[in-house]
Amino acid sequence: MPSQPLPAIDDLDQQLVTLVSERLLEVQPGFGADSNLYEAGLDSMALMQLLILVEEDYGVSIPEAALTRQNFSTVRHLSRIIFDRRGA
Repeated sequence: MPSQPLPAIDDLDQQLVTLVSERLLEVQPGFGADSNLYEAGLDSMALMQLLILVEEDYGVSIPEAALTRQNFSTVRHLSRIIFDRRGA
């Protein structure tokens, strides 16, 4: 579990954009919270890496039922799942 509380949802969006762009995918300039992750290169291997990073950085394990294409289509969608899971 991370030692700090989960940031506000807008801050979480930006943190995840940074995580994806600096540690996971080679994204194009202008990549943001509403950019399509699949178009940016998210594939099954990158998805697994993303799940590990989310668990390590935010202490959130995303359940198998939530592993849908829609939930991982954008950073904004993913941040809502993380935010909701931390509140559970």
